[in-house]
This record gives sequence, C-alpha cells and structure tokens, in this order.
Amino acid sequence: MSKSNSTKEKLVAAARELFWTRGYSNVSVRDITGKAGVDAALVSRYFGGKQGLFKTTLAEIPPWDALTAEPDELLAKAAESFAHPFDPEADATNVFTMLLANVIDPEMGGMIRELVQAKLADPLTKRIGGPDTHERAALLLAVLFGVALMRKNFRLEGLADKSPEQLQADIIRLGRIALEIRD
Repeated sequence: MSKSNSTKEKLVAAARELFWTRGYSNVSVRDITGKAGVDAALVSRYFGGKQGLFKTTLAEIPPWDALTAEPDELLAKAAESFAHPFDPEADATNVFTMLLANVIDPEMGGMIRELVQAKLADPLTKRIGGPDTHERAALLLAVLFGVALMRKNFRLEGLADKSPEQLQADIIRLGRIALEIRD
C-alpha cells in the first residue's frame, strides 16, 4: 500500500467516524485531520475539500440487502435488517446513525434526503409494485426507521428488551399493514 492510499484511508476512516456520529456541520477539517494524524491540506488535495470527503464516506455505503431478496422474502429481510438490538460499538458508525446525524444538517440534509430516496425508497418502490407504490414504500420505511429509532436511540421499553426474532415478527406484521399485504 502506498503512503497516499494509507493517508486517504486514514482520512476516510476518521471522517466516517466523525461525520457519521456528530453530523457534517459539527465536524471541522481540523477535527478530521487531527484524528487521522495528517496535514489539513491533504483533504483538499485528495478530496477537493470537506464536502468531497463527506461524499466519499457516503460512497462506501453498501446496497441494502433486502432489495436483493426474492419478492416473497423482501419484507422478512427488511425486518431482519432493522431488528438488531442496540450495540454501542457497531451502532456508533453505522448507516442508520449517519442518516439520523445528517438528515437535519443545514448543509447536507438535502443530500441525505436524496440518498434515502435514491438508495432506499425508489428501489423499494420498484420492488413492491402494484398500486400506490410510493406511499406503500414510504410507509414501510417509516415503520422500519421508526421501530429502529425507538429501539436503538430512545431504547424504549417494550422494544429495547425484545429479542431480534420477536421484534422481526412485530415489524413484519406492521410491514404487511404498511404494504397492504393480506394473509
């Protein structure tokens, strides 16, 4: 590995941790380069600036596995991906935390909303098909994100203490209602 690749990787790792937990506007280039232990000028050199570095961290987001599931497994896979209990280490820099930290950001909120639309809502809309697909996809995402928010961030009694299997069953029930899937 070349020194420049190593430096870039350090910058991206530091940026991911800080941007994804504190939000774009709450992080300075100096915060990132201090954490990475590199010169601040390298952010401009490698990424064109702070925004380019933020976009690089977003480019690392893998596709949502549920969207590649077979149609009859889509809801179960979606529920499974949102039913994990709170894990301080894993949840510190996960995509869900990043979305929450940045959707209200005055500079990057619009980009995050576009990302959710393009990477989650639009593909989900195409996968579920049928009437009112935009509304049904949005309702399913609201169920998934809402349950995860109450479980992981608020640690709401009744959700935080459920096993992933129990919560997944509950999410599937709510998801069927959101999608208007009848048994």
